[in-house]
Amino acid sequence: MALRERAIVAAVRSFPGPIVTIAPAPATRAGKFFDHVIRGVSSDPAGALEAVRGFEKETGCAPAAVVPFIDGVLVAGLTVAEHYGVPYLSRDAVVTSSINKDLMKDRLVAAGLATPRYRRVDSVDAVHAAIAEFGLPCVIKPSAFGGSLGVRLIRAAAEAPAAYEYVRAIIEQTAATFTVKNRSIQVEEFCDLTDEVSVEVLNHRDRRFVLAVVDKSLGPEPYFAEIGHRLPSRYSDRSDVRELALASCAAIGLDRGLAHVEIRLEDGRDPQIIEVGARTAGDGILDLVERALGVSPYELHVRSYLDQLDEPELPGPAAGVAAIATLKARPGRITRIGTPTAVHPAVSSYEVFATPGHVSAAVSANYLTREGYVECFWPDGTPASVPPRAHLDIADQLAAQIFEVTADDTED
Repeated sequence: MALRERAIVAAVRSFPGPIVTIAPAPATRAGKFFDHVIRGVSSDPAGALEAVRGFEKETGCAPAAVVPFIDGVLVAGLTVAEHYGVPYLSRDAVVTSSINKDLMKDRLVAAGLATPRYRRVDSVDAVHAAIAEFGLPCVIKPSAFGGSLGVRLIRAAAEAPAAYEYVRAIIEQTAATFTVKNRSIQVEEFCDLTDEVSVEVLNHRDRRFVLAVVDKSLGPEPYFAEIGHRLPSRYSDRSDVRELALASCAAIGLDRGLAHVEIRLEDGRDPQIIEVGARTAGDGILDLVERALGVSPYELHVRSYLDQLDEPELPGPAAGVAAIATLKARPGRITRIGTPTAVHPAVSSYEVFATPGHVSAAVSANYLTREGYVECFWPDGTPASVPPRAHLDIADQLAAQIFEVTADDTED
């Protein structure tokens, strides 16, 4: 998957092979990188197990470890791991992470940890009832999924019907793709803390370590699309943030691999947990950790699932500021992908996902509405010396050079 490629590098470092993945078709991008591609659906528990057992019958190879990297494969990975008796997260930890945000919230509340209240809703009337309880604004979202899919702010009661239908549509469009059985919806009280970070936590048996605190930038309302990440965070030294992240992983029962903990915060106020993901961070965040802090989180993750992590290597002082930002074309139909004539010296790499003919949305609603990304690194930089929006401004400048756009005549 884009922005998770260094997981393969970590697997090769940690295990002599073969390294195998599951994909729907043999002619897939993954075929370039893996020793074998098992044909199947990685998010379907029964189908994934059947595919692995078929591969075992054909080759004689059985898994030494099953390593998940995204929410959508957690249950399928558990099914395969249980069948073969290899180390994995407990079933309880899997089902109470962000693949079921209702159970996750209940577990956090039971542990006495600060998190916004929620109510499950199954109709517009139920949304209005939640609004009456929590007040406005509030947030509506699927009880499963990641990547900001279906997450939307409601600022007025009149917005409730459209917001509810928006979430339902997202669920119907994507649930089959990711074999998601949990199609419930929740309304959550709005957390008015001004900033957001992710905390990347390493769990192994009964020990937990904070690897990094990462500043998160969000796009415009009414969505919560992530448009950039940067570390070290200006909040990296706040002990209450780090302790809250560790406590949330303990409450969920995470005992293996990386967790991605999202926390809202600001100066002078207590932080609140938004979500706990029992998986590696997306958006190239772990690449930023490796570049700035000199430790591969992916390698630690793989080694944990191999049960070979007695003394993990933890990050030292930051060697600079690392950041990533999404490339967003202006609204319309992209007619040409150009080559930039001027690239900021902090740019270490960029990649374009869009192709000519692609229609760029006016606003980023989730990870599917991006046209690419740019990675930046400032050697010896600090959070104080690099402007907070530097990576976002670089992305805007780069996108203006790369994408030629005309008005889309298919829009109403």
